[in-house]
Amino acid sequence: MNAKTIKMGDEVRLLGVPDWLTHDLPEEEKRKIISYIGKTTTVTDIDKYGYFWLGFGDTRDDEDAAYYSGFSFCVTIDCLAIL
Repeated sequence: MNAKTIKMGDEVRLLGVPDWLTHDLPEEEKRKIISYIGKTTTVTDIDKYGYFWLGFGDTRDDEDAAYYSGFSFCVTIDCLAIL
């Protein structure tokens, strides 16, 4: 598979995360990012270096507002499977 097979807006499954993404993170953040392996999301951007940007998060609604929290990070194509 090459980078031309995945485009911005495509649905993908996260197959893994590269060591360079998590090696300097606090353990709690590292565990959270690793927890997204196997989950699906949309490619939100492909930067000029060929990295694929993904976002994972949750929205919580209450009576007056909605709150979003999550992670956005980039990975290489070998970490993704197109759906």
